[in-house]
Amino acid sequence: MKSLILPMLSLLLSGYQQPAATLKIEITNVKSGHGKLWFAVFRPGEKFGEGQPSIYKILEVKSTANHAATFQLAPGQYALAVYHDLNKNDLLDKNFIGIPKEPYGFSNNFRPKFSPPKFEDCAFELTASGKQISVKLTN
Repeated sequence: MKSLILPMLSLLLSGYQQPAATLKIEITNVKSGHGKLWFAVFRPGEKFGEGQPSIYKILEVKSTANHAATFQLAPGQYALAVYHDLNKNDLLDKNFIGIPKEPYGFSNNFRPKFSPPKFEDCAFELTASGKQISVKLTN
């Protein structure tokens, strides 16, 4: 009997998923009323700001008003990168030395000086009760 309890408990808990929390993101300083906003949400251990993230959203931009996106995520630590794809080429255009030519922003409104930000620079905690953040795009 005792030998059955542990496997049964393990089976029951394997289907358990942590309830989702709501992450609300407001984007400010939108200077152009066209293009797309690309939101990329990263978890610890993922390559922050590189490649295709596993959690992302794309919104059409039709005005210079503030824009908002919502994600349903498990509580935990995350970091956000967003950019305004002005010409809709699905790329963050950069100049010849790698500096972005299109508006961008990060959670914690982190502004990199001489190198791309690290996950730790932009990390925030999403609790079970949810979180609202605001990101100001660069000019």
